Amino acid sequence: MNDRFKTALWLIGYTFLAGLMLAIFSMLTEIYKYLFSLLALYIGIRFFRRFETLGMRIAFFVLAIVFYLLIAVIIAAVIYLRDNSLPVTV
Repeated sequence: MNDRFKTALWLIGYTFLAGLMLAIFSMLTEIYKYLFSLLALYIGIRFFRRFETLGMRIAFFVLAIVFYLLIAVIIAAVIYLRDNSLPVTV
């Protein structure tokens, strides 16, 4: 496989996991929600050890925020659709 393609896949994988952990953290209210913030921090530390260039680190932050926002919107939409039934038209 091409090195640039592998690097892009690693970047997307790490940022998706970090965004998912942050989205779960923002949705929970119990005390164990902090476990997900620690997991996101751990994922970030692992990424920074693996990729040391400034461009990759900036891309990690930007894409993690983008994935967090996308996942949070999807989760909110699913919860809304689950709790509010559609009106029946006759």
